[in-house]
Amino acid sequence: MKVVYSETHAGHAPRHFLVRGARVENPETPARATALLAAARAAGHEIVAPGDFGPGPRALVHTPEYLRFLETAHARWQELDDPSDEVIPNVHPRRRAVSYPSGIVGQAGYHMTDTACPIGPGT
Repeated sequence: MKVVYSETHAGHAPRHFLVRGARVENPETPARATALLAAARAAGHEIVAPGDFGPGPRALVHTPEYLRFLETAHARWQELDDPSDEVIPNVHPRRRAVSYPSGIVGQAGYHMTDTACPIGPGT
């Protein structure tokens, strides 16, 4: 089996997420990725670097709104008054809403179905 890995994966290092309303440390750490990579190597799997196929394949499976959200979410979140270090939604507008949320808080809840995968500066 081929395992796709890049050192840039370590950039996604969320510190916290919410469990039943409580802020807890996030288990998705660069150390976990390193351990999984070591296990894949030990099992004899081929480690390959990701290819750059440009934005085309992403655009085939994701909406333009979602892609724009991912590209800008953390920077826009940091423009809020007294923001957290990571984007963690606290409202979740229904996807059947009449219109797409215009602000980052609404968009975070719209696109991030839960609070388990925060978006940080290196995500």
